[in-house]
Amino acid sequence: MAYKIRYPLARLSPAKQELIVVEFARRHVEARNIQPMLEILSDMVNTKEMAERFEGRLTFFFSGWDEDPRETAEIPEIRTWFGNLNEEFPYWFHFIEKEGETLFHVLRLLCDGEYFRGVEDGMVGWGFDDMGQFSTKVMQLFGHMNELHDRLGLPEEMNMRISQEISQLIECTLQ
Repeated sequence: MAYKIRYPLARLSPAKQELIVVEFARRHVEARNIQPMLEILSDMVNTKEMAERFEGRLTFFFSGWDEDPRETAEIPEIRTWFGNLNEEFPYWFHFIEKEGETLFHVLRLLCDGEYFRGVEDGMVGWGFDDMGQFSTKVMQLFGHMNELHDRLGLPEEMNMRISQEISQLIECTLQ
């Protein structure tokens, strides 16, 4: 039996070997301070060249929560902080890597839902509470990506490719 690639379109994104990992520190979350992250992320949207350079390369993690047994999307302070960050930097679809879990990390932080834990093997999954909210958030994020592409004059082919990658990731995961 041949192995089927789960997200074949995601493999088309550039710079897979050169991910940029951004740390979201607990001290910033607890202080409700998004400014340090905005300073880092804002540079990516200033020019066409920067947006092209960093397309498909971004992932992130929250530091300082290692002792907390909850997943990040279960922590209200993180969800609020990330929602505030998203208000100022809603361009995740353009910049996030498309082969790992970053897309769904973003969506879990922005949409209501809950984790469910498997009894047998410790597996963890996420269920979105409201697929209408999920769809609305996805469409908003696509809209912000389109606005970024229009503003910076990014190629239509790039927009189409990223849109297909995101759509395939969502389709494959929600099946």
